[in-house]
This record gives sequence, structure tokens and C-alpha cells, in this order.
Amino acid sequence: MTVSLSDAAPSDAGAAAAATPLRIAAAILALSKLPNARVTAFEKAPGPREAGAWISLNPSGLEVLAHLLPLSEITDIVFRPTEAGDYNHRHWATGALLHSWKTSPHIRPEFAAARTARPPLHAALVRHYPPDTVHYSRRVTGVSIQPDGRAALSFEDAPAEPDFDLVVAADGIYSPLRRQYWPDHDVGYKGAVAYRTVFPRARLDAIAHLLPPDSSAWRGPDGGIVFLSELGLGTFGVVVIRREDAAVASSLRWEGDIGPEALQVLRGHYAAWDPVVGEVLALVDSIQAYPLDSGPWLQHLTRDGRVAFIGDAAHPTAGAFGAGAGMGYGDAWALYLALVGTAANGAEYNVRAALQVFERARLPFLLRVERQFAVDAANAKYVAAVRGDDAEWVRRFKARNVSVQWLVEHSVELEVQKVLAEEAWVD
Repeated sequence: MTVSLSDAAPSDAGAAAAATPLRIAAAILALSKLPNARVTAFEKAPGPREAGAWISLNPSGLEVLAHLLPLSEITDIVFRPTEAGDYNHRHWATGALLHSWKTSPHIRPEFAAARTARPPLHAALVRHYPPDTVHYSRRVTGVSIQPDGRAALSFEDAPAEPDFDLVVAADGIYSPLRRQYWPDHDVGYKGAVAYRTVFPRARLDAIAHLLPPDSSAWRGPDGGIVFLSELGLGTFGVVVIRREDAAVASSLRWEGDIGPEALQVLRGHYAAWDPVVGEVLALVDSIQAYPLDSGPWLQHLTRDGRVAFIGDAAHPTAGAFGAGAGMGYGDAWALYLALVGTAANGAEYNVRAALQVFERARLPFLLRVERQFAVDAANAKYVAAVRGDDAEWVRRFKARNVSVQWLVEHSVELEVQKVLAEEAWVD
């Protein structure tokens, strides 16, 4: 079987700007495990490049990564809190604990929630690529189904390639393949910017006594959030999420340094917050902007019995729940399990049947995640309505801080097993 993975979004299009995004790196490793299959990944970028700030690793994503990497390589690069929970919400002005989220007791310790920076995780995945899998400077522009039923890819400034049994669109939020099938999908800026940076933890030694020993999110009355956390390998991460109007967002370049003057303005927005936030921001020497674009989620993950959509091409999360990359790994692993589970004699693949299993197993979970956005929006509106009444704001925040453990601890393998158990897939 021949499998194509495409990463072809425009170079200025949001999270797709980095070469070999984590979702496609995970998909390369997952699908390369298929017996008697040749995986070819096409990337628009001219070569590999480590990029990005921090990343959350939740139990579901870690379970998938453990199938793709030696567990020791993951453990060596991550930070896990040793006190006060895995992830804490704090009051914007006082730092008081509002809510603590802990990994469930039944989760194996090595899969407990963790944090790391993107470059070391990216490097770990790329180290395990099979030889000659990735073809750079190849921007995919479309897919077509040939009379023999196989898929052909078209490219910008390159001849078409006609001989793929399966095409996996991992080409991000501005996916040309998604636009081909759903041309009316409106993808764009939705009102918030993430400002992110990673720097040596040693820079904070003088204020170490102020830092909580966990990963914390300071929650503001206007919906703004400041995340602070160690990330492993002696690094520390800051993420500031702010509502910004479209004019501000349009002046920012994805992953571009905002410069010292804008950094000083950003610090000023948090002068009245918990002093630890200001102390950390004072020691930040540069920060990058990431305008958070999003769009409709797909109601179908497959097309034409030959094309599958994974990661941001299927469900552009704009960073919500810190779970976007993990859901991309989950998509890739679900697709691998569906192909293996529907193969005759272990390696005679029934791609059409596998894509049906993949969609039936994966789509209900993803659509439930999407519905959570509406729940969260309603809760945020309810909490923000009493801005200025701190006691009532705290009460409402605590009452409406719903658990998303169902999201970050779900089992991809069980999703696929349930579908495979429902009926035998035959030609």
C-alpha cells in the first residue's frame, strides 16, 4: 500500500508555518509501522526546522507517543509537577488557588500530564523517521481520484503523482485539500492572540521563591489568561492569551517577535495582576505572537474512500484545552489502528473499510470536543457578567470550571476497538 501525507498550507498560515508540525511527524511514525506500506510525506517547507514554544502533553497524547518513541526519550524532556496538582487555575490578582486539576489515579505515572517545549519533542520524533520518507519543497495543491480508484496528488510547480492508495491531509488550518472538498469553510482570526516564549529557567533564580511548583494559569476577569510553567531540560515557558482587535492581530506576524516596545506595553497590561506574573514578565527579553485563527470543524473525516483528514485540517482548535497536538496524534494512531484492524491476513489493506472505521471511531469524540467550546463560551459569559464583584466572580468561576478529563484522558485504542467489535468488515 502507498500512503501520502501532505503538509501544504501557505507559509504564513498560522500553526502550519513550522516545518514538520508535530501532528504530521506523529502521523509519519504511526503509518510507517504498517506492514508492507510505503509512506511518503510531502512538505511545503524547504527542510526541517524546530519551531514553536511550549506544548502540553496530556495522558491520551502520551499514550499514543509511547507507541511511536521509546518512553525514556519522552521522560527525559518533560516537566511534571511534584506538588499542588498537575495544572492549577489561580486568581489573576492574588494568585489564590481557584481550581486544581490532577491526572486521574488510574493513569500510569509515566502518562501523567506533563509540559515540554516543542523543539525537543519535534527532534525526538524526527530522529525516528524511516529513511527517505519526507520530501521537502513539495506543496500539495489538490487531490483527485483516478479511474482505477487510486488517488493522485497535484503540486505547485511539480508534476502530479498518481499512485496513492491513501492520502492523509495533515496540512493544517488552511488546508488546500479541505478547501477543495469544503470551499465554503470560513477560516480566520477569531479574536485572541497567544504571546509565547521559552527561555532558560536559570533566568528566574532570583525570584524562584515566588514561583509555584506547578503549571499554573492565572485567570483574568476579562477572560485573559497567563500560563507559567517549567518545561523540562532547564527551560521555562510563558503564554499570555489576550483578546485583541483585528487591527492589532493583522499587524503581527505568526511566530514573530513583537519587539521591545510592544513587550513593554504587554507588561503594562498585567501591572495590577499577581506580582509573580509581573516579576516573570520583567525577565522576559522577547516574546512571539501567535494570532489564533480557527474555523469550522469537519463533520466528516474522510472523502472518496481514499482521503483522510487529521489534526488542524480536521479540527482547528486555536489552542483550546492545550490538546490540539494531542488530538492530532490521536487521529494518526486511530487511522493506523483502523488500517490494521481491517486488513486481511495482516497486510492486505481495505482502505475504504479502514476509513469508515476511522471516522466512526474518531468523529463522535471530536464532535463532542467541539460542543465543549459552546459550553465553555456560555460559562465564560456567565462568569464575566459579574466583573467588578470579585467574590461573585470567584464563586461563579469555581462553579463553572468544568472538568475536561474525559477529553485529555480518553483512550484512542478503545475508540477503535469498539467500532471494530460492532461488525466484521468484509469486501
